[in-house]
Amino acid sequence: MLPDISKATNPKRHRREGPNADTEGAQEFQRQYPVEARRYNWIQNQVLWPLRHADVNPIKVDLGTPEELTEHIKNYVLEVGADAVGIADMDPNFVFADAEMPEHTHVIAFGVAMKYDMMSDIGANSQREVHRVYFKMLDIGVRVAQYIGGFGYNATAHPNGGELAHIPFSYLAGLGELGKHGSLISPEFGSSWRLSLVSTDLPLVADGPKDFGIDAMCDRCNVCTRFCPGDAIKPEKKEVNGVLRWHVDTPACEPFFQRLWGCKICLMVCPFNGRGVFKEGYRNIAKDLAQAKDYHGYLPMLASHTPNADTNLVLSKYMDSDAS
Repeated sequence: MLPDISKATNPKRHRREGPNADTEGAQEFQRQYPVEARRYNWIQNQVLWPLRHADVNPIKVDLGTPEELTEHIKNYVLEVGADAVGIADMDPNFVFADAEMPEHTHVIAFGVAMKYDMMSDIGANSQREVHRVYFKMLDIGVRVAQYIGGFGYNATAHPNGGELAHIPFSYLAGLGELGKHGSLISPEFGSSWRLSLVSTDLPLVADGPKDFGIDAMCDRCNVCTRFCPGDAIKPEKKEVNGVLRWHVDTPACEPFFQRLWGCKICLMVCPFNGRGVFKEGYRNIAKDLAQAKDYHGYLPMLASHTPNADTNLVLSKYMDSDAS
């Protein structure tokens, strides 16, 4: 069953600057960044971010019917590197409360798959992969926005730190459904992907949300709940910003997120990874999950499977604190 969003209110960001916040925990998280992640961040902040608002051609181009234009834009988004794309109508209720509402009519949502074996590393490799994908998404967003500007229309790329909430608009574009772990689940990529947006005044045709049966599955499944070391994922839905939905306790999640390279355990263990393109990778860890049963049994397995001494040290801290 699709959620009722008719009473949705503007979401508020827990912390606008995210991992760049000037707090002790955020600083510890930043120290974990491998060299590649720092380079990707520099390119995003210094090169791509200033280009996210399109330069608009003063001469509008005749692009055919909205249906033809929508197909053309979707093909272009895939051509420049996205793995999935959909169109949503602009909804002011999903613009962040501290952001200015763009004067746009539609939102292009797209996803980029993460390499499952890198994501499941829960260490430096996972951070390399996350920042590679974030860089790729902003690069795609800038290309799409500037491409639209060349047709004489306005467009803005919205990476992390942008004005629009990624998950609601990606849901409205038909890319997936919200999972119990608070991330959008794709029928093709499971939880091993990331999302980004481009808003525009192009006359596009919206796809609308789709019921893939994911919400119903999450209602019966408690894998991410059992394996969350912070007990941050709850088995029941909660009304948040006017919508009854799955909700993650951010303060409970944050210490593990900051000290375990962004954690991602909940995303890694999600059974939907075993139903799409990453099913072989998921099959490799499924026996461990069955044997571990929950995070008490899984953290020692992660420590024994990774050659990264820093990861082992952090995991050992949590195992020791859990035992006490």
